[in-house]
Amino acid sequence: MALTADKRVRVGILGCSDIACRKFIPALRGCGGAVLKGVASRAAASLAGETYAVLGYEELLAHEEIELVYLSLPNHLHEEWTVRALQSGKHVICEKPLGLSAASVERMLRCAGERGVLLYENLMYLHHPQHAAVKGLIDAGRIGRIRSLRSVFAFPFPAAGNFRLDPERGGGAFHDLARYPLSTALHCLQGDSYRFRGFALDRSGLNVAMHGTALTSAGEVFTFSIAFGQQYESYYEIIGELGKIRVDRAYTTPADLANLIRVTCGERDTSFTVPACDHFRLMIEHVCAVVRNGGDFGEMHQRTRRLARLADQMEKGCRHEEDRQ
Repeated sequence: MALTADKRVRVGILGCSDIACRKFIPALRGCGGAVLKGVASRAAASLAGETYAVLGYEELLAHEEIELVYLSLPNHLHEEWTVRALQSGKHVICEKPLGLSAASVERMLRCAGERGVLLYENLMYLHHPQHAAVKGLIDAGRIGRIRSLRSVFAFPFPAAGNFRLDPERGGGAFHDLARYPLSTALHCLQGDSYRFRGFALDRSGLNVAMHGTALTSAGEVFTFSIAFGQQYESYYEIIGELGKIRVDRAYTTPADLANLIRVTCGERDTSFTVPACDHFRLMIEHVCAVVRNGGDFGEMHQRTRRLARLADQMEKGCRHEEDRQ
């Protein structure tokens, strides 16, 4: 149900990246609980049809009407501008990765806790109901005890000039993609701790791929593959003692796609269709509801903290090798 205008969370955008223009802003238009009030970006003039104030970065953070900041600057600027936003009393949605290390994330979370505001790393894909449906199948014992998880996310190289190709700006496959398989593992697996082994392939200091395995404290095997410079893949499979579950287009499910969850038990295959939805819009609505209704920021912050620590462990567990072109 749409909120009245004075109840909507007032949003400001800091940095109009490609994902902000293609995904976040269109999703924001469809949210009854949020309204765009200001944009700070050189690309702001390209947002035709929007009504908002065009501001500088500091002006946006000082804007009294703005309550929530969506930050999609290049990765190496996330900590600086997230902390500035938090210190200004704003709630923050920051694009992945929130920080380039667990220590960076911890500094930001400490600031958010001191200011009593929400800091949310944008794991938008998990808001798609297909992942709750998968968890429901697991919890119902449909495939028995979980033995392993395989998660893959890879695509061709970004266009020349994209910050994701610049290690000095926090680029690389690890920073860009690792949150997807790791958050899938935290969503689906039971183990509390992980031991990682694998290989990280680099080109002139830029990580272009990471492939490896982790064993959890529950005896589950977690296999991951993330990469730039290859055919698009985006799926995960959960294998149990009685069957397996597979989700394709898992991390980039189009808003107009009714996706399939495939369940195989022995020789029997079953497919479930999940209605199309915009996981960006669902993410924005969730965050705005937490902000407006006073949800548990501490619990959300702890999940963010755990994911950042797991990312550090993943990176340290993979041996770096020069990729042969």
